[in-house]
Amino acid sequence: MATHSQEDLGKFSLQVVPQLSSELSKGASGKVATIGGCREYTGAPYFASMTCLRVGADLSHVFCTSGAATVIKSYSPELIVHPYLPDSTDYDDELPEDKKQKIFDKSLGAIKHWLERFDTIIIGPGLGRDEMVHHVVIEAIKWMRENNKHMVLDADGLYIVTKNLDLVKGYKNCILTPNKNEFARLAKQLDVDLEDKSRQDQVEQIAKKLNGPLLVQKGAKDGISDGNQTIYCEGNGSKRRAGGQGDVMTGAIATHLAWILTYQDRVQDPSKFPGGLPPLMLAAWGGCHIARVAAELSFAVHKRSMVAGDVIDKLGEAIDKLYGSKT
Repeated sequence: MATHSQEDLGKFSLQVVPQLSSELSKGASGKVATIGGCREYTGAPYFASMTCLRVGADLSHVFCTSGAATVIKSYSPELIVHPYLPDSTDYDDELPEDKKQKIFDKSLGAIKHWLERFDTIIIGPGLGRDEMVHHVVIEAIKWMRENNKHMVLDADGLYIVTKNLDLVKGYKNCILTPNKNEFARLAKQLDVDLEDKSRQDQVEQIAKKLNGPLLVQKGAKDGISDGNQTIYCEGNGSKRRAGGQGDVMTGAIATHLAWILTYQDRVQDPSKFPGGLPPLMLAAWGGCHIARVAAELSFAVHKRSMVAGDVIDKLGEAIDKLYGSKT
């Protein structure tokens, strides 16, 4: 287990935050995509993608079904929304396989055209359980892996990979962010017994079985492990657990990952990373930390009535508190 203090980790995280400058071009501070959103769930992809912008990414795109697109666009004109995911409710139940395949190919082609432009891609918030959507997302994940794209998987994205572990097993450019129930399902699928094990043993055993992806075990403190090394994010956060807070954390992690990749291109030598930490591990800690600070600030104002949107509203204050020297 790493012995870095929370103060040390905060200093390491600050080092990779890009310095704001009038000389920066659009996209230099991060281009992030969120694949998620269906007619039932439009809030989750909004929370994740808007968090990316509020934390400091320059561009945030959402890829969703047509039934979700107009709704998500109405939440904010800042988001670029693409209605490219197919929804089985838009088609006849007896749709011939050849026509279905054409729909899949068209959807995947439209998404792939954009994906190569992004630093990081979030997969899962509000994705739902539609089989046509999942078919396209599975193929998109395969393409992203083949092209070494960096992914952050949450919610229904975790549901997909838990049922199809080969999508992420052995792939190191990937962060999984399970909550308690998602963590238990992942453990069961990997045949890891969670009984009588410490949280550190639990997260490390699952990470070892995955043999590549970084695992973020959400909780009272967030355990972050690649199977060989484990650190914790222990900020206070809030006593309230509102729906959507996990999506805020996911967006914050994805933005920090985009910053890490820029820093990595500049430094090149991994041994020179702050604290000697693996790049994805540092990105995950930074995202967890900023989400916790924003939640703490929001809870101080709203108490029991706090919702995810209130946390997003406090991200600017949290960033100024933590990263003010970079503005």
